[in-house]
Amino acid sequence: MSIFDTLAKEAKNDYAQLVSNTSSDQGFIGTGSYILNAQLSGSIHGGIPNNRVTAIAGEQATGKTFYALGIASTFLNDHEDGAVFYFDSEAAATPDLFRERGLDPNRVWHFPIDTIEEFRTQMIRILDNLLKTPEKDRKPLLVVLDSLGMLASQKELQDAIDDKQVRDMTKSQMIKSVFRIITSKLGKLKIPMIVTNHTYKTMNPYGCLLYTSDAADEEDSVDLGGRRI
Repeated sequence: MSIFDTLAKEAKNDYAQLVSNTSSDQGFIGTGSYILNAQLSGSIHGGIPNNRVTAIAGEQATGKTFYALGIASTFLNDHEDGAVFYFDSEAAATPDLFRERGLDPNRVWHFPIDTIEEFRTQMIRILDNLLKTPEKDRKPLLVVLDSLGMLASQKELQDAIDDKQVRDMTKSQMIKSVFRIITSKLGKLKIPMIVTNHTYKTMNPYGCLLYTSDAADEEDSVDLGGRRI
């Protein structure tokens, strides 16, 4: 054992290893569209990365949920023992909606949420529990947040109760904090996540964008961890 092996061991990071021992295989989840797969991954048989946060952003009624559920359906078809955790801030998800997009309702867990804080707490609890679970006992999981733009903050709710006509200037920073915390955990666990978000200013004639690596939602200046398509 070299001095560098000893130093790395002393860091007590269970995920630290030589790059030469790291898997270079990048998996993908098909989007249901060969053209979109090719745009995102360079292959018609690719799609969104299977271990990153991907955001689908667009104006109202441009197909954000449609695409998200289509990808979730492909994920379940590819992983017979997998599941989808669906965080819903729009109160629009129904069993029929999932069935229509080809998802088995018995493999989709529905999490109604109202605030950023609720989402943060529940996600961290789920991910931390999985990190404690032996890798051989973990099952494929896809997380969907629909939608980020509809989540309020606790401060925003309290201001409404107190009839304060002010804007919550902490919301963007809070969202950044959430994704800083969970992105690393998702990567370690190789869990893909899809986030839908509203936009109000776009040059895109189709009104819908995908983000997949270090891009930001320009409206709220939120880093969503993805490259803009």
